[in-house]
Amino acid sequence: MSEQVRPEVLISRLTSSNESWRVDAETRLVSLGDAAVPSLIGALQHAHPAVRIHAVHALSRIGNRLALPAMISALADTENNSAGAIAAEKALVSWGEDAKGALLKASLTGSAHVRARALRALGKIGGDDLEPPLRALIADPLPGVRAQAAAALAQLCGARCVEAIRPLLGDPDKWVRYAAAEALVQVGSAGGERVLQQAREDSEEEGSYLRFWADDLLDQIAELRRTGRAIA
Repeated sequence: MSEQVRPEVLISRLTSSNESWRVDAETRLVSLGDAAVPSLIGALQHAHPAVRIHAVHALSRIGNRLALPAMISALADTENNSAGAIAAEKALVSWGEDAKGALLKASLTGSAHVRARALRALGKIGGDDLEPPLRALIADPLPGVRAQAAAALAQLCGARCVEAIRPLLGDPDKWVRYAAAEALVQVGSAGGERVLQQAREDSEEEGSYLRFWADDLLDQIAELRRTGRAIA
């Protein structure tokens, strides 16, 4: 039988440069279950980004909802290419219905980064109860929130939300327009074709991924039309 080590000791091992040691420490923390949760919640404030990421993974696997507020806060972790925030978003999606209330609150009251990520998670969790608040967020003052609300609505209700998303094709922020066009394609609508053509020729983004992204979506529209599945 392996030695049981205190959670604080295992968390200190998460700072190791040896990945196998970190993974082992995470696994042992998970095996401790609820007893490790308070220490793992504290670890979400650790200065070392690897510790925070492993703590998110461990909390996700343990599944104790007492960690929910801390996991919501972790959506703001933008260090190291937002790896901590990405991990927290995935964990919250895996918690499904249990996380919806906290995510909805975060989508309304959090920082810009947190609101956008909370909306993305809500779109993946789904549920008809989310449609009214998501429709309202289409008109939010923050461009990132409008864009993610459109994407979440498309995931949530498909073609019946086309009319709610369509006005964003004229949004003053180009990234919101592009997000709306993509959301429309995902539900089978060719309504964003003109915006995608503009994105393809966007001189400000020359040399970036944007042209390839627009080409792919335009190809999808062409296929929708070819097969008679495109909607306006």
